[in-house]
Amino acid sequence: MMWLEVAVEAEGPNAVVRPRGEIDLTTAGILWDTLDRVIQQVAIPKIEIDMGDVSFMDCAGVRTLIPIKQHAREQGGTFVLTHIPPVVERLLSAVGLDHELEPRERAARAPLRSVPTEPLAWPWTTPR
Repeated sequence: MMWLEVAVEAEGPNAVVRPRGEIDLTTAGILWDTLDRVIQQVAIPKIEIDMGDVSFMDCAGVRTLIPIKQHAREQGGTFVLTHIPPVVERLLSAVGLDHELEPRERAARAPLRSVPTEPLAWPWTTPR
């Protein structure tokens, strides 16, 4: 298990949060505490979470990001994810939250699999 470090930087009136490491059940509290402190600051119009150094994230990370995003909106701010690595993008997509968390920049990656354009008849194989 890798520990989680979270750095916060100011970019003008905005905040950039940079988690580094794994976001899971044992480390999600670190991210939660940091994001909660950032949101408590007065007049931060935009919070960007730069996910570029996140090597793993499970559902505990998702359970941290959703309420923080809602809280930021309630305070009149915006909340976006940037530099999303494939491992995080797959998780967000798998749980149907890839659009809910408003990812803005995604790491380039190859498609996970090809999707057939014609109806499939049984038995079938996935195109390579």
